[in-house]
Amino acid sequence: METRHLVLTYEPVRFEQLADEIRDIQTRLAEVEETAESDDGLITVKVNARGDLLELELDPRLYRSPDSAALSREITETYRAARAAADERAFELTTRQLELTSASAKR
Repeated sequence: METRHLVLTYEPVRFEQLADEIRDIQTRLAEVEETAESDDGLITVKVNARGDLLELELDPRLYRSPDSAALSREITETYRAARAAADERAFELTTRQLELTSASAKR
């Protein structure tokens, strides 16, 4: 069995730079909020990058129909759309920062 060795070097300047970049990503992710609206425009949902429900707006016209199962499905679908948008935005922010980090490390 062959033993492999990995040599790690400690570069304080690079470490601090990475720590700053991670804090920057965390700050940007904390600011992510995405809103989605149902197809009929009667339901609006706002979520953050973690998928937490921040706001749920229901147009009063929704109450004209007593179909609570349909209302539940619409709310769920609208939430999922907002969540997908927030996930996409968070992914883009993180990827962009990692690309910048990678580019600066190569210099």
